[in-house]
This record gives sequence, C-alpha cells and structure tokens, in this order.
Amino acid sequence: MRDLDEIDELLRPLARISPDEPGGRAGGARARALFADIIAQGRDVTTTADLRRRRGRRLGHRALLGLAASAVLVLGVVLSVVLGVVLGPSLLGGVATSYANSAVEIHEEADTYVARIKDPYADQRKFSEAFRSLGLNVELRVIPVSPSAVGEIVSLGGGRTPVNVPIGARKEPADCDPADSGCFMVVTVPAAIKGTPDMVYFELGRPAKPGESYENDRMSATRPGEPLAGVEVSGRTVDDVLAEVGKRGLTAEFRRVVVHEGGYTVEPLAADQVGGDWIVFRVTPAREGVVRLEVTAERQTGLEYAG
Repeated sequence: MRDLDEIDELLRPLARISPDEPGGRAGGARARALFADIIAQGRDVTTTADLRRRRGRRLGHRALLGLAASAVLVLGVVLSVVLGVVLGPSLLGGVATSYANSAVEIHEEADTYVARIKDPYADQRKFSEAFRSLGLNVELRVIPVSPSAVGEIVSLGGGRTPVNVPIGARKEPADCDPADSGCFMVVTVPAAIKGTPDMVYFELGRPAKPGESYENDRMSATRPGEPLAGVEVSGRTVDDVLAEVGKRGLTAEFRRVVVHEGGYTVEPLAADQVGGDWIVFRVTPAREGVVRLEVTAERQTGLEYAG
C-alpha cells in the first residue's frame, strides 16, 4: 500500500489542471508547469526509494514494474496535455502505427494508412505533421472547393507509388454531407511509401466558407452537382450563357482566354470589356453563387470547344 501511495502522490498534480481554466489547455503555461513539476516529483520518488533500499526495505520486482509503468503512463498523459497530441505505441518503445492531433487522426489498416479528417478548417501544417510523425513523406492540403468536389482528391502528385495499392478519398458514412458534424472525410495512403524519399502531394476538397473562393477553379461548373450542371456552354455567345446564369440566380465574372503555342492561359477581364457576341470557351466555379466565364472575342481555331 505504501507503493500505491507513492503512485498516488505522482498522479496528484494532474488534478490541479482543468482544460477549461486559462493556461490549462494543451501547450498552456500551467500545462508546462505541470510537466516540470511531475518530472521533479519523479526525482523525489526515486530518491525516497533509494533511501528505503539503504534501510533494507526493498520493493518487490512487481511493485517496481508497476511504479515504472505508472510513471510512463503519467508521462504520456502529460505529453498529451503539453503537446496536444495522442501518441502511438512508440512511447513504449514500439513502432508507431497511429497518430492524432486536433486536425486529423491516422491509423494503419491492412497495409494502408487511413487518415480521418477531424477539422477540415485546421492549420494546414497539422495534416502533414501527422503523416510525418508516422514516417510518411506526405504533404496534405485541405482546400475550399465547389460542391461537387467536396471530399474528393482534387490533385495528386509526387513520387512513385505502387499501382496495386489504393490512394484515395471517401466520406464516412458514405454519401454523407460534410457540413454535418457526424460526417468525416477520409484519405487513404499506402503503407508501402513509408520511409521512401519520394514526396506524395494531396489536395483534398472541403466545403468553402461563405464568400471564400474555390481553389478547384479549373473544374467545369457544368458537371453534376454544380450550379450549371448539364448546361451546354462551350462555343455559345456570352449573351446566351449569361441568360442561363441568370435563370439560376447566379452572377458571372470573366477571364480572357489567350491562345499560344502549346496551349492557352487566362487573364482577368472587366465585364464592361466583354461583348455580348463574344464566345464562351468554358465556365468554372468561382465561389458560392458566382461562376467564371472564360471567353474570346471570336472563335479561336486553337481551342477545342465542347459544342
């Protein structure tokens, strides 16, 4: 019972911090003070044990193991408080197969790392931090996108990855609305890339905040789930397409298409510089309620119009 009292003494400082108190949150001043205090108390317990051994009162092997395990447990709890993360088995000397912070939680499942996005609006660095903590050279960005791209991998690049291992994204539960609190976006990454120098880049789409510009502005605004879904726009005049835009309660911005050898670029264009008989090449989503018309003053032979 004396050994249990010592463990109790070691754990007692944890009762002094509440997450709701100022400084009690992860990384706060009181949390860091607690960490230093427990380390100091750990030294005091060791000193007491040494004195008892000198008096011939030796702790049994099982009691020592229990005390050591409790000290590791306390250290793990304190690290969680101070650093704001949940650590995997590496704390006990094993190989970490899971990691969690306030933005994402990752675990290994059948040779694949499954990352569940807990906060799609979190600091972007937290996503990549989680992957790298598990030895995965993965750069993940969660970006605002138009409705049809939410929960999808908008872009993927980087080094070599095994073709027989899935790299993808899904929603949990399937077909749920990411705007709901019980709906999570999930990214899967092959465990085979662990320890390789090749970087893998992901961009995962999340719902945009009100007024926030979409970052998937190269996708078509006429694909399913978009405000102009199913409407033929390519090759039609600006007046025709603006009529379709108005029917749906949308507004439009413009970009001029500049054709050059090997492709084309787009540049900003004021609405009063656009003629009604100009030709629309394509329409892309800009932000909620706004679409962007890419136009030319006349039909260009270097562009492939859909219609």
